[in-house]
Amino acid sequence: MSSASRGLTRAPLAASLSRSVRVSAGFGFGKKGEASKSKDCPCGSGSEYKACCERYHKSLTIQAPTAEAVLRARFTAYAKKEWKYVVRTTHPDNPNQQGTISADGKFRTTFEEDIKVSMYNFDFVKLSVLGQEPGAHENEMILDFQIDIKQKLDDKARKLDKPIPRSIREKALFVRSGDGAWEFLRAMDSNWDRDKVEYREPAAAAQ
Repeated sequence: MSSASRGLTRAPLAASLSRSVRVSAGFGFGKKGEASKSKDCPCGSGSEYKACCERYHKSLTIQAPTAEAVLRARFTAYAKKEWKYVVRTTHPDNPNQQGTISADGKFRTTFEEDIKVSMYNFDFVKLSVLGQEPGAHENEMILDFQIDIKQKLDDKARKLDKPIPRSIREKALFVRSGDGAWEFLRAMDSNWDRDKVEYREPAAAAQ
């Protein structure tokens, strides 16, 4: 998320909305998004949340069995404000674990705060898994997906009168650890620039 996405993916998507919002992670969770009001699981499985991704969010021993299942559970975690699951399923070598530093270097946020900011700033509406393929090494999987979100705050952290819809297309690398748990390692390709909070030019997105 795939976190908005970063595999969901950075703190999924954007370490956050903008420089000002990025360093204001103390906002907390805010109001539950639209996806949280339904009994259906936001991951798109067609099952109720309690019978689907909730078991992964609430348990430290029940693991999602595949990379795709982890991606779906991570998306649902953003929609349900289950930030601890996003932290738990992010690989230690993921660069976003370092948190975010403001442009002037005066403010720093933790990875956990970045995740919470993304959860506060966006409604996570829909996940579409478009494909998957094995990675270069054993126990790696590359997932191609799109997430539809709604941006709720402007670049000054003010609530927008009308949320802005965004569609983020991304490829993300997941790896399976020695205990069998799948974790999000890094984004490999995306049409979204998480630092500038804008769509990339086609040539840049392909890099």
